[in-house]
Amino acid sequence: MHIVLIHSKYDNVDETSVDLNPQGPQQMSDTVLNIHAALEAGGHSVTPVLADKDFLATLEKIPAPDLLFNLSSGVSDKRTQANVVGMLEMTGIPMLGSGLATHIVGLHKEITKSILSAHRIRTARFQLIAAETDEIRSDFTFPLIVKPEHEGSGIGVTESSKVDSVAQLKKVIKEKLHLHKQVLLVQEFLPGREFTVGVMGNEVLEILPIKETIFHKDGPQILTNTEKAGSKSTEIIPANLSPELQAEIEEMAAKTYRILRCQDFARVDIRLDAEGHPHVIELNTYPGLGKDFSYFPRLAQAAGYTYDALINRLVAIAKEPKGFN
Repeated sequence: MHIVLIHSKYDNVDETSVDLNPQGPQQMSDTVLNIHAALEAGGHSVTPVLADKDFLATLEKIPAPDLLFNLSSGVSDKRTQANVVGMLEMTGIPMLGSGLATHIVGLHKEITKSILSAHRIRTARFQLIAAETDEIRSDFTFPLIVKPEHEGSGIGVTESSKVDSVAQLKKVIKEKLHLHKQVLLVQEFLPGREFTVGVMGNEVLEILPIKETIFHKDGPQILTNTEKAGSKSTEIIPANLSPELQAEIEEMAAKTYRILRCQDFARVDIRLDAEGHPHVIELNTYPGLGKDFSYFPRLAQAAGYTYDALINRLVAIAKEPKGFN
C-alpha cells in the first residue's frame, strides 16, 4: 500500500511550544523516522506530509494514498488536533484512528467525564474553570488536581498541579490560566494505584497488558510532564493485579472505548480511589507511538509485538470495516 504519514512540525518550532513540551519536537522527529522505517519493512511505500495549513493541497499533488497514518498533534497546538482529523475525513481516504467526534470529546476532558458519568463509569468529581472569578464547587474534597483541559503528554501537569487548599488552588488557577491560555480542569485527587490500558480494534477488541505506574514517595504522586519523561517514576508491565481487579479494569477500559466511539486504538488511564475502586481519569484518543518512549508501544511489547509488528498491525486494523461513527 501507499501510506501517507501525516506529522506535526518538529523543525524550527516556536519557543513557547518548546518551553511547554521540551521533548516534543525530538519525539515527533524520531517517531516519524521509526514509523516510516516500520511501514517500509512491512512492504509499504511511504510519503511523509507535514500537517500545516496547506497539507490538503499537498495531498492532491502526490499519488493517491491507500491509507493516511496520522501522527499529527495539531497544526499549531494540541487544540487543533481534531481539526486535522476533520480535514483528513473530508478526503474520503481511509485513515488510522478515531473519527472527528471522538477526538473532540477526548480533547475536551470535561465532556469526556460528563459522558462517562452519564453511563455510570466512575470518574473523579470535576469542574471546568474558565476565569479566576469562577466559583469553586463546594463539595470538592482536597487534594485537587489542576491541569489544562486540551493538552496531552502531561503538558501543564506539574508538581504545583496538586493543591491542598482553596488559597493554593486560586494561586495555581491564576498561574495556569495565564500560561496556557485555555480553560482548566479541576478534579479530585484519587490516592490509589494508577494504571494505563491500551486498546486496539473495532468489532473485536484487544486489551493490551496493563501498566502500573509506581511513584516515588517524595513526589506529588501524579504523572507530571517530567514523570512521563521517565525521571521520577517506574512502571510494571503487566501490573500485579488480582483476577477480579484486572477484569474490572479491562471491562472499564473496553466500555470507555465503546461509549466514546473510539476506533482502531486508544489508551485509557485509570486510577483507584481510597477504597480501591477504579475510576477513568483520562482518554487518549491518539496515544503516542514513540519507539522506546511512548506508553502504547511498551504495552504492545508486553503483549509480544515488536515495534514494527505493532505499527503494521495498526495499519491492518485501520483497514478493517468500522461501521458508522
